[in-house]
Amino acid sequence: MTNTEFYDRHLRAFPDSGYMLDHEDVPFFGSLPDFLRSIKRSFGIEIMFVRAGARLPDLMSKCFTVKVEGGKVPGSLVLLPSDEFSDKVSVPVSEQESFVGSLALLLGEAYRWQQLFRKYEEELASIVPIPTIDPSETKFTETLFNILKSGAKILDCQAASLYILNASEKELKLRSCWGLPEERLLEPPRLLHDSLADIEAMLGQVVILNEDYLFDAWQSPELFPTAVCVPVTSPVNIIGTLWFFADVRRDFSDRDTHLIEIIAGRIAAELERVAMKRELAKKNAG
Repeated sequence: MTNTEFYDRHLRAFPDSGYMLDHEDVPFFGSLPDFLRSIKRSFGIEIMFVRAGARLPDLMSKCFTVKVEGGKVPGSLVLLPSDEFSDKVSVPVSEQESFVGSLALLLGEAYRWQQLFRKYEEELASIVPIPTIDPSETKFTETLFNILKSGAKILDCQAASLYILNASEKELKLRSCWGLPEERLLEPPRLLHDSLADIEAMLGQVVILNEDYLFDAWQSPELFPTAVCVPVTSPVNIIGTLWFFADVRRDFSDRDTHLIEIIAGRIAAELERVAMKRELAKKNAG
């Protein structure tokens, strides 16, 4: 199960980034670090998850590739030497390797389901649900993701999320995110009447939260030192809200807020374009 070709022995880096996912784009499970720590505490086996494109530990460790469809590699599980815990380790090395190899396969399956669910959520963001999606339209999910990623990087933020109003206009559902655990997409919708920052944004304001007391009062969906929320609207509809999060306490300049509004406008245009395309396809099929 050991993949001896997964990394360069001298550079300790993933060798062929062309087959890897972008390190910053690798979706992650928020519960994985705690799970790996539990294994270490219980069995003395230390396992590290290294995302694609990141450097591997400079140790004589064994790597097990986590694979998804199309030959893409989100990263690898690294079995670290257990000398420090030798008195606690009762599992033979061969069984450790077999366990980590099986865990890598399981994690690959989890990533596949994760990606399918992301696509499903992002397709729902276009408001008009049609069971059959044109193959060319699957790029829409990548477009949403890349808009969030590019916007966050330009603004020097570490995460972004897009919430869409449901049909009853009483709930906000997360439809796309970047820099956040993928489990967020599984969470139930947020009630609009409890989401004060979102309501204020939908009234046409840019909401900036950068003080601790503001987060509880304004119901930020994520706990970051700084968050900013703007509306996502079309000329006739309020579609939802766009959030960006920074891992340091900071303010946003007028230029930043104008840029965020432009990003929100781009998302709104993309959502309406795909919704219109689906509606036309539905009428033509009928």
